[in-house]
Amino acid sequence: MALKPQLGFKAKVFRYVLFVGVLLLAAYAGMRYGQYQQEMQLAKNAQLSQNQIQSSQQRLTALEQEKALLAQQLTVVGAERDALKRELSTLLQDAAATRETLSFFESLLQSNDRSRLASFVACELQTLAPDRIGYRLLLVQGTDKTTELSGRLQLNLQFLVGGKKQSIALGDDVSPVVSVKHYHRAEGEFKLPENAVGPMLMDVRFVEAEGKKILASCQKKI
Repeated sequence: MALKPQLGFKAKVFRYVLFVGVLLLAAYAGMRYGQYQQEMQLAKNAQLSQNQIQSSQQRLTALEQEKALLAQQLTVVGAERDALKRELSTLLQDAAATRETLSFFESLLQSNDRSRLASFVACELQTLAPDRIGYRLLLVQGTDKTTELSGRLQLNLQFLVGGKKQSIALGDDVSPVVSVKHYHRAEGEFKLPENAVGPMLMDVRFVEAEGKKILASCQKKI
């Protein structure tokens, strides 16, 4: 037979208070642990967001650098393209000059009129502007002629103004003497008066330096 002591009122109250205190302490500890876990999760989420932002900034920086590099490459390509255009233009001009030179020498070879001292193998007339007409001439000696020729070029351009014929003359008896050794080129332009219209006829003569004898002549109409 065992005997248990009978707890007094104060002991019961102390036990109850102790039990409630333990419960409150456990609840407080659980609350603090939950707050700690929440703070840790928030810190983790914040770190992840910061990492994502840094990664996005790094990708943006890389894209900007790539954009700048592409812009530089595009500039270089544009400069190379412009250089190629200029080179192509120069080559085309050289080719045109070569064709003109070839045509010139072909004209010299074909000009085999032994009966003449000289002749015009090129006698060209073209409109440069409404008030300007350009001309180009190529005078060559006969292929078996070696003596240098001296003479004066005389040009006359006829046109219409108000239905009436008018003309412009270039060169006369006191013009500078032209010396021709194998060939001679001449080019220039006529300054037309206002309201001048065609048809236009150019008459060209190469006359003796001392005298009126015509050594060569040509006509061109446009």
